[in-house]
Amino acid sequence: MLTPKRIYEEEMLDAGEGTDKDVAQSLSDLRRINRFLGGRKVILRALSTCLDGANLQKISLLDVGTGSADMPMAVAADCHRRGLESFIAAVDLSERHLRISRARLGVSSEVHLVRADCLRLPFPARSFDFVTASLFLHHFRDDDVVRLLADFGRIAKRAVIVNDLVRNLVPYYFTRIAFPLLGTSFLTQNDGPVSVLRAFTAEEMKDLARRAGLNNVRVKRLFPYRLSLVADVRSP
Repeated sequence: MLTPKRIYEEEMLDAGEGTDKDVAQSLSDLRRINRFLGGRKVILRALSTCLDGANLQKISLLDVGTGSADMPMAVAADCHRRGLESFIAAVDLSERHLRISRARLGVSSEVHLVRADCLRLPFPARSFDFVTASLFLHHFRDDDVVRLLADFGRIAKRAVIVNDLVRNLVPYYFTRIAFPLLGTSFLTQNDGPVSVLRAFTAEEMKDLARRAGLNNVRVKRLFPYRLSLVADVRSP
């Protein structure tokens, strides 16, 4: 009863609404939300699990649908703490998002920003150790999610890591109430509840990964209402 039907309403940020200032505010809101509502932890914990016992000196990571590039920046900082050399690329379709993130939101030069269509990623097979996507897959219909996950599995050498939302009425009403306080931008206040209704259940995420041909998949629900998918793509 608490899981409504998935919707496909376009979010205002995706539609290109607002001025550059509005977009900068919205991207900053998303950084704050990822920091305080667990998004960063989903990626960093999953990556830590993948690195445990791996004895690597260097990793490469591709973040798809990067937005403000806060996730790859968090990964870069974590690699520094570990004494691990990293090469990190962050892809987004929106030139405006990448430009604003670099110019106004302080994306460090060690994160390589790339404008590309995420449904046609221009990277060879097995070209990055890890492929990550945060709060990204819910922007797509199921068939395109399958295409994306399959391509992530093609590009990754070690693992695909996804962080997204759980579709449920509890987080939906939470965003309706809290986002006017957490979000300074009208874009965030509109898009937050829409994102929840576009999101997934754990079983749906597992099924989409299966359809994409990913094996050794672990999908977990994490507090508060986050989904973590980790797919080990290493050859047996």
